[in-house]
Order: sequence, then structure tokens, then C-alpha cells
Amino acid sequence: MKIIFDGQAFVHQVTGGVSRYFANLVAGLDGLPGCSARVLAPLHRNAHLSDKPWRLVHGVGLPGAYRVGRICWFATRATSPALSHLINPDIVHETSFAPKPYMTKARRRVTTTYDMIHELYSPGHVTTEHKRASIARCDHVLCISHNTKKDLCEIFKLPPEKASVTHLGHQDFSSAIGRPRPAALDGAPYVLYVGQRSGYKNFDAALQAFAASERLKREHRFVCFGGGALTAAELARAAELGLTASHLVQAGGSDETLGLAYANAVAFIYPSLYEGFGLPPLEAMSAGCPVLSSNSSSLPEVVGDAGISFDPKDVEAIRDGLERVAGSRSLRADLVQRGHARRKLFTWEQCVRQTYDVYAKIS
Repeated sequence: MKIIFDGQAFVHQVTGGVSRYFANLVAGLDGLPGCSARVLAPLHRNAHLSDKPWRLVHGVGLPGAYRVGRICWFATRATSPALSHLINPDIVHETSFAPKPYMTKARRRVTTTYDMIHELYSPGHVTTEHKRASIARCDHVLCISHNTKKDLCEIFKLPPEKASVTHLGHQDFSSAIGRPRPAALDGAPYVLYVGQRSGYKNFDAALQAFAASERLKREHRFVCFGGGALTAAELARAAELGLTASHLVQAGGSDETLGLAYANAVAFIYPSLYEGFGLPPLEAMSAGCPVLSSNSSSLPEVVGDAGISFDPKDVEAIRDGLERVAGSRSLRADLVQRGHARRKLFTWEQCVRQTYDVYAKIS
């Protein structure tokens, strides 16, 4: 079976979850008997792809500058149609949504849907139009959770038999366990929040919950990792809630630093209103960090009984969960043990095998 991934994701992202997903897929699939998997990215700027063996990529990696990105887009658009006829793949896996296919020659087409956030939270967004066009021309759609499949089929009226669930794998941070915290996080114990903080991420509710607890404020800090520097509005909101600069800390850095931040946190909190899957809770579990997660969308499917769950709109419930975990060594130990067992259910090997089974079914 000859499988080609088009170059869209690897031009669009220098790093990121989508391109990491496809880079892991191509590497895993190419190791299966009777299966050849390649990425067609004549010019790209993706770090995850650059880490893979050169034989997996039809193309050349360039530095990740903005102007280089424009050159890569032009090369991908201009050459993909002719190259697809030359390669004549059995399966083309489209790595992003576009009005028209980049690879015009394919026996079967597949695409992946990660969530329905634009449809639910940004109606009228151009991504929805492109997503509809991509799904309409594809023979099958992969969804990264049962919740995403349910939302996709309901919103786009897609027949359920045209979609399959292939859960993601996660990055393993277990090597960070037992190692000292990053110097930037020296000081009082901390609750950890990771990633973007706007909109459906529901950051404000977690901040409110922390600020509502005198015990937490007295003994702990609230650390935000990634997501950019705290904005003036966020700092003003923290002051309004009675939090000082010593309470709210922003940090960032490499994946290694993130692993250490997970491993040394009292707890990781994930208050999202909606997620297509939710990798950070599994990353935290791999680093031996107790998890508190909202009970919305796909998150119960991912976290299961390995975390403290809460209604993301109930600030009091979030505060109660934080106080319980921060105040009980035995509860933290139990959550860590449950987390190690839970995260083993979500591996890249499983994702690769499920994906291959879909290809085989439609080919």
C-alpha cells in the first residue's frame, strides 16, 4: 500500500501538534509490512519532519522564517499535482483543509478532523468552508475522539460509517520524574496551567478558583506555562481577584523544561470548555503529575477515572478540587498511579495501527 501525506501541515507549522501527529504517523506506518508511507513536501520548514529519516520525505527542509514559508507554499501548490500523477498513490492523506486538493491523483482520500471548535465558537469562519470541501471529496474521515466524531456527524450531517476514531498518542515526559524543577520555578509549590489562555480554554475560571482559596494563595503559586507573556488585561484581572505578582507566574521554554514543570507541580489543571482530544492531561500523567480536568467534550474520554473532574463553569467546584489535591498527599499519590495506567491506553503505536486499519478498509 502506497500512502502519501500532502505537504500542507509541514509548510503551515514549524512545530505544533498537527504536524507532530502526521510526522509520527508517517514514521510508524512506513515500518509496517507491505506499507510505504511518505510525505510530499517539496520545500518545508517543519522541525518534526526534519527529525525523521530523510527517506520518509519527498522534499527539502528549510529554515522556518516567514518569507521561507511563502516560498514553501508556492512550491507545494505548484508541484504537487504533477508529482501526485507521477507517484500514483493508493491513499492520499490530506494534512489540512483546503478548497481544492493539492494532490490531484489518488485512488482514495482521507483527512483528519481534530475538533469542531470553529463551528461551535467561531461560526462563519473560513476554516469551516474549507473543512466541508475537504470532507466532501474524501472517502473517509479520521476523528481523534468519539466526541469529535459525534460533533462532526451532527454538525456536518456526515454518515457515521464514513468516519472512524483514531485516538492520538502523547509525548512521554516520564524522564522528568525525580529531576529538579527549572530554576525559573524555584520557590513555593505551584499549580500548573499549560498553553493558550483565551476563549474556550476557560483560563479565567481556573484563576478565579485559585484566587477564591485563602489556603491556596497562602501556600501555592499559579504557574502558566507557554501561551505567551501575561497580557495587561490578564494582569489587571489577577489584581482584581486579589492575586499579586508572586501568585501568578508565567514561564516557557523547551519540551524538556515543560516536562520538568509537569513533574514538579502539585497539580495540573485543564479547565477547557471544549477539546477535540486534550493531550496535556496525558503529558502530565506521564510526568507523574496529578490531573484536574473539566468534564466537558472529549476530556472524560481521555482522562477517565485518572483525574479529578469538574464542571468547567462551576468555579466553586474547581476550587474544591484544587484544595483537595493540594491538601492530600495520599490523593496525589493515587492520582499519579491512576494516571500512569491511563496514559498507556493512548500510544502512537495504537494510533498508527488504527489508522492503517482504516486505510486497509477503504482501499
